[in-house]
This record gives sequence, C-alpha cells and structure tokens, in this order.
Amino acid sequence: SNAAFAARVLSIPSVALLTTAGPGSIQRTYAEILRMSQTTEEILVKELEDFQPHREAVTRLNEKYGLDIGLLTNMQPTGKLDVLKWSAVTLVTTCEDLLDPMTPDVAEIYTKEGAIFEAVGPLLDKAGARRAA
Repeated sequence: SNAAFAARVLSIPSVALLTTAGPGSIQRTYAEILRMSQTTEEILVKELEDFQPHREAVTRLNEKYGLDIGLLTNMQPTGKLDVLKWSAVTLVTTCEDLLDPMTPDVAEIYTKEGAIFEAVGPLLDKAGARRAA
C-alpha cells in the first residue's frame, strides 16, 4: 500500500505485486483472519469507524497528500484491495489456471476501477542469478 500511495503522491505509475492466488484469494484470507481472531466483519468495521486515532490519521493523509483513502480500506467489500485501482498493472505470482475466482461483486468493482491483473506465474530464482541494481 505504501508504494502505491507514494506513487500516487508523486504522480508516477506503480506496479503492484500480488503474491497470492490472485485477487480472489484476498476475500478468503480476510474471512480466515476474522475467524481466527474470533471476530466478525461488523465488529471490525465498527472498530475502524470508532477508533479516533485511525480517523485522524486517515484525515491527515487525505488532506496532506490529496489521497482518497476511506476509513474502511479493503472492507468495501471485505477483501477488495483498494490500492490496486492506482496501479498500472498488478502482477500475480501464479498462473491463470490456479487463480482463485473473484466474487462477481468484487470482479465488477475492479473492472469499474480499471484494475488490471496479469498472472505471470511463479517468480522463481536460481543460485547465482544476477539482478539489476
């Protein structure tokens, strides 16, 4: 998220890297985190809305940098990653056949926001490989 925010502030393109089974996996991940935390989406939403330091921080970021961050980041609907709308493309480190499906509502929102996903497969390395510095 921080890189996407910085790129937005600097008016430069950003590329997101999603190292899961695609955007469809995020909703399941959030659901599992809520289950393991023995809480509900409703409780989490209330905490985000009511926690004054969170509200103040979001307000400061929006005012200082002209961002449009909401109080319920990644919670409308739960597991939809808001920052991906700001990326030129999101590289997904799995192949098309192994992508977790998105729910229709999330897929529609990503489409409306212009989010682009490219399944690039696993980014494997080997001993002695050289990288650009």
